[in-house]
Amino acid sequence: MKTLIATLNSKFIHKSLSVRLLYVACKDRHDIDFKEYTIKDKIENIASDILNMHIDVLCLSVYIWNVDHIQRLCQLLKQSQKELIIVIGGPEVTYEIDPFLDDFAIDYLMAGEGEVALNQLLSCLENHQEVNIQGVSTPHKRDQRLIPPVDLQYLETLDSPYLLPRDMKDMKNRILYFETSRGCPYQCQYCLSSLEKGLRFFSIDYLKKQLELILQTDVKIIKLLDRSFNAKTEHALAILDFIFKHYRPGVQFQFEINGDVLDQRIIDFINEYAPDGLLRFEIGIQSTYEPTNQIVRRYQDFDRLCDVIRQLQKNHKIDFHLDLIAGLPLENLQRFAQSFDDVFQLYPKELQLGFLKLLRGTSLRKQADDYGYIYDQKAPYELIQSHDLFVADIQKIHLAEDMLQKYWNSGRMPITMNKVLRAVPSPFYFFLSLGQYYQEHHFKFFGYQSDELFSYLNDYLEHHYEDELIEDYLRLAKVKPKRWWTSRLDNEKQCKHDLIQRYNLNQEDMFRYSLIEKLEDEILVATYKNYHVSIKKYRI
Repeated sequence: MKTLIATLNSKFIHKSLSVRLLYVACKDRHDIDFKEYTIKDKIENIASDILNMHIDVLCLSVYIWNVDHIQRLCQLLKQSQKELIIVIGGPEVTYEIDPFLDDFAIDYLMAGEGEVALNQLLSCLENHQEVNIQGVSTPHKRDQRLIPPVDLQYLETLDSPYLLPRDMKDMKNRILYFETSRGCPYQCQYCLSSLEKGLRFFSIDYLKKQLELILQTDVKIIKLLDRSFNAKTEHALAILDFIFKHYRPGVQFQFEINGDVLDQRIIDFINEYAPDGLLRFEIGIQSTYEPTNQIVRRYQDFDRLCDVIRQLQKNHKIDFHLDLIAGLPLENLQRFAQSFDDVFQLYPKELQLGFLKLLRGTSLRKQADDYGYIYDQKAPYELIQSHDLFVADIQKIHLAEDMLQKYWNSGRMPITMNKVLRAVPSPFYFFLSLGQYYQEHHFKFFGYQSDELFSYLNDYLEHHYEDELIEDYLRLAKVKPKRWWTSRLDNEKQCKHDLIQRYNLNQEDMFRYSLIEKLEDEILVATYKNYHVSIKKYRI
């Protein structure tokens, strides 16, 4: 039977590890291939492409970002090819199987890890045998159990899912997802990982072999799927030691860690040996309100967490991505603002402000009535309101989040924003106030130019930080930009001549490639050549 494994990624840059693992697990026993699409692709075009392959079995990996697309895709495919056998699996369909078996035009649902079970299912179908596999259901025969966890030692015997020949040409353009373990040691009640039992690790020898070969490609971003990379200190140290010794310039590893329990040995090892820019740490703080953390079983020592991050920030070696979730129990607008400000004092490169999603199977979804949760019934099941957050409160948080993305996470104006946000009493209310200023003055939320963002902020700040904004703007550009401010120079041409004479500067660079501006007590010269900017300052 000709089989295709497929999924719809949220973006082209993302690369599905799950479909590749299923492929390498099944390819030696079955006529099987895989293909990826994105949620931006037209569903009718995807259906047509699949039908043109003349397959017998289609296996689809389902997530919150593609579940609605896949439901429509299954419907279209069954309308055109009723005999096509459709199998779905993935985290979105694993913990509440009935809605998918009732509402999707499918034949089988696999709940849990599929590398072994898919082989078994395909063998049953090819041999016309009855399907009686734990965790594999049909609309008429449902098994509420999960597929047993796969032995990771077995996966180590398969061909590498990371180094398939067809992937080589796009390695540098896509994120490579890599796993060194499966499972999670924590029980956060809003997270699907809390439903997994046990924590399993791939062998260090296997991981080193894979990483050595991966680092010989031109991949740029390697993102570990481990739910908590530092759950086992010796394992984490072995991985870090290997990549520190074998990395190449231009590659970055991204890890999800639990910062408050990061072993001091790991901190010291990173500070001493980590190359600059190699590591990016994602830390899900979610809330700093202890009663909230107790309810969702997100136990953490925030003081220790801050100490860990500050230790690791001393050498500026690591990019930090910190996460907050708006909408957790007991956090009203004011208390969420406090969590935001508590975390912002760490000045991470990126602060991700997310909104609670009541995921299928999670304890918090089951307890929704206890907290007055009203949420979208369609994926991603985002919170609409609760006992603690009214609709207007959530709209305010969304507004602050939009400003956070534009003015902090974007990294467009680091000089200005670091100075401003160290002076305001509350970063959260600064971003909220800026967003409300946008609304009052009908500024563009979409379709804006870079110069407009700077001009808007300059107006909001009443020109108090104009020098900093000008410097940020000139540093950001790669070609000579247009001014959004009024020049402070009475005679720019004469000023350029004076600078050339006084500092022995290159005349062609000054007049052809440079933009100059007077700051408080100096002249800033920004020279744009070969899509690169050089900034120099000269005393007046």
